[in-house]
Amino acid sequence: MTESQGPVPEHAEMDHVLRQRRRRAARGVLILALVVIVVAFVVQNSQLVTVHFWFFTHKVHLIWLVLSCLVAGTVLGYILGVPERRARRRRRKAEKAARRAK
Repeated sequence: MTESQGPVPEHAEMDHVLRQRRRRAARGVLILALVVIVVAFVVQNSQLVTVHFWFFTHKVHLIWLVLSCLVAGTVLGYILGVPERRARRRRRKAEKAARRAK
């Protein structure tokens, strides 16, 4: 007499679990590669540069200049993209409401 240890997982469920594991592994490899690239970037761009901005002159490490420009560009891009995302969200809600009304 052998008793079952519980329900046997379905193939679809097992496939889903395997896909999730592969996705996590791929994400981990990508994050590791990104960290290596960032570290190499920081090491290669550590020299001092002179920044002239209007009446302002200052010496700063190149990496900080690049990173501050990246942050400023990301923030500005996000702020400028907010109206488009709101309009897209409104269009989607209107389309869903129209489909439900039919």
